Amino acid sequence: GRALAPVKEMVERTRTVSAKSLGARLPVANPHDELGELATVFNGALQQLEDAFAELRRFTADVSHELRTPLTAMRAVGEVALRERNPAILYDALGSMLEEVRRMNQMIERLLLLARADGDDMAAHLEAGLVRNLLVEVSDALTLVAEEKQQQIAVDCPEHLLAVFDPALLRLALVNLTQNAIRYSPEGKRITIRGLSEGGWVLVDVADEGPGIAAEHQQKVFERFYRVDKARSRTEGGAGLGLAIVKWSVERMGGNVELKSEPGRGSTFRLRLRSVTS
Repeated sequence: GRALAPVKEMVERTRTVSAKSLGARLPVANPHDELGELATVFNGALQQLEDAFAELRRFTADVSHELRTPLTAMRAVGEVALRERNPAILYDALGSMLEEVRRMNQMIERLLLLARADGDDMAAHLEAGLVRNLLVEVSDALTLVAEEKQQQIAVDCPEHLLAVFDPALLRLALVNLTQNAIRYSPEGKRITIRGLSEGGWVLVDVADEGPGIAAEHQQKVFERFYRVDKARSRTEGGAGLGLAIVKWSVERMGGNVELKSEPGRGSTFRLRLRSVTS
């Protein structure tokens, strides 16, 4: 009985654990014996579950907020238009509602992409390719958007720089980064997409001359729904999913993403990709 008493206590404690009491932990009298090791492993699993539930609650609250905002706006616009009974107002209201629907569709598509990423069912099709060709493609695709703010997108990359990447994933990451640079940079500023080789890696930088990001935000910006400026409007700031998609895309290709930024001196997002010889 004395030998099995610790086991019985562990069983009783385990029975009290639920989704609402994941902060409970099993006692560890001696972490070096078999029962202590079992309790330590179980406590580690409880910690992971507690973190996952906390992340799920935050994620649910963020999604609810992001969906409630456009729905509230659509309802308000529609009610005003119906009261006025003016064809011109109704036409403007319809355009505004369609714009909100577009934003919701974009956010839902990004959420579905991240959900598939979490399920690990999206294989990367890695191949050796010329980096400059893809950088030019992204620049050409977004030049008109940049010109609306009198901005210029410059590509600086050697002609024969090779890296191992998935073209679709790298394009997705660079489009998100370049769109962010356009959105947050003032009018008339320059955005540079640069490719270079360094230390056995191929580096791709997206640099802007925007307001920069303070040090306390630089690791958090890659979290889903995180915004540096909580007061920023949805039109200006998006849903806060773009950088999470960038991080996932680059890591899926076996690389990583870094941020170098100082307030008032712009930001540089650096993608680190495998070189052909690595």
